[in-house]
Amino acid sequence: MKYSGRIVIISVVLILIVAIRMYGTLYYNYPSLQFPIIGIFIVFASWLLGTQYDKLKFLSEKDSLTTLYNRRFILETFPRLIASVDRKQEKLILYFIDVDNFKIINDTHGHKIGDQVLQRIANVLILHSEKRDLTARWAGDEFLILSTFSDACQRAMMINRIQNELKLASKEFNLDISVSIGTASYPDEAQTLDDLLHAADQDMYSLKSDRKLS
Repeated sequence: MKYSGRIVIISVVLILIVAIRMYGTLYYNYPSLQFPIIGIFIVFASWLLGTQYDKLKFLSEKDSLTTLYNRRFILETFPRLIASVDRKQEKLILYFIDVDNFKIINDTHGHKIGDQVLQRIANVLILHSEKRDLTARWAGDEFLILSTFSDACQRAMMINRIQNELKLASKEFNLDISVSIGTASYPDEAQTLDDLLHAADQDMYSLKSDRKLS
């Protein structure tokens, strides 16, 4: 959770306290070295208020289990992201990630282990994505990454790194953890978020079908 709310409100309060103290000293002969009991109380109260703001902001943007961005944040941010991509004449890659056989993991090992698997996968996705990428839990056992850095080569490398990392996670949990990843690019394959998701979903199921045949 970031500290933006606390930093802003504390900064404003400190500036106001200093201004009031200077005004009182200049015009009312208020002792400049008087211990600021009231000021400290106001700063403490402001910190608590800022903490509540930061918590609410965190919950509005992040998934509480994985701490990745949530669906709402992606829906709100996508138009601005596309505008930036168009302005810079970049491409946007959407990675759509589905956890393989997650229902079996939940049914066999319980929801607690299932939650831990989702958290581990989320950490892997963050580890192997760029700082500018947006990584989100889309729904249930579905994740997505929006990246402006991926060409075809980088796309394949990123997917391989994720899959290899999950092989290590499988050994840690002593169960099979894997994901299927489909991709789609803007503006080449689709222009809206819904169309990108559909194209990536189709790509993912095509890969799943090829895997079953091999």
